[in-house]
Amino acid sequence: MCEKATATLTRKEMDLEEPRNILRYLSGDDETSTDDIIDRFSQISPKYDKILEAVGYDSPMQTAQTTAELFPDNREHIYILDAAAGTGLCAEKLFSYGFRKMDALEPSSKMLEEAKTKGLYRRCFINGLGENTLGIDDETYDAVTICAMSTVVMKKLPMKAFEELVRIIKPGGYIINTAFYRLFPEDGDDHARLYRANVKTLERHGRLKQVELRRFPQIFFDADGAVSVHKVLK
Repeated sequence: MCEKATATLTRKEMDLEEPRNILRYLSGDDETSTDDIIDRFSQISPKYDKILEAVGYDSPMQTAQTTAELFPDNREHIYILDAAAGTGLCAEKLFSYGFRKMDALEPSSKMLEEAKTKGLYRRCFINGLGENTLGIDDETYDAVTICAMSTVVMKKLPMKAFEELVRIIKPGGYIINTAFYRLFPEDGDDHARLYRANVKTLERHGRLKQVELRRFPQIFFDADGAVSVHKVLK
């Protein structure tokens, strides 16, 4: 006798349903404004860490591992800006690898409040990347990490945002950007054309050079992630 098919969710699936719905809400779509994305993250900030823990989110670890490979020695002296810092999940993993000099750049004050409780950052800037000039001196950092910035926001970043990153990083330093893999290849997400065009322009002008693109699986999101590393040449 055949067993009757059922659509009943398993306990594990039920436990994941809430974080899945929240992450869909946070992600928005290509029509969602940057301000709306920031507001959504602010709303969910007290629960953010637990949500990502529930889904086994490992982009912070992927980012930290790559950063550690780039800086095998004297990590306590490497100065890092954690851009789109969120609640400091990436900084926690960086700290576990011995990095001690970190600043945070985050447009959501609520997310940054959560990050500050972890005591990992020297300075915290309530700001984001865009047409604005960052209040940071030239050639301050050895590296900038961007771990899981909203893909919707990243796709819309203007050239000014990339120029600011290059400005504040020392020559020979790195931009370590972890996002969905589809953001990076030329045949990837069509809505990410502006992102890729801006990066290619800086490469052509001899200001950036890609030194790594490492793809990794993200089972929960049903879409691979990737760590893209660019060296700042100037």
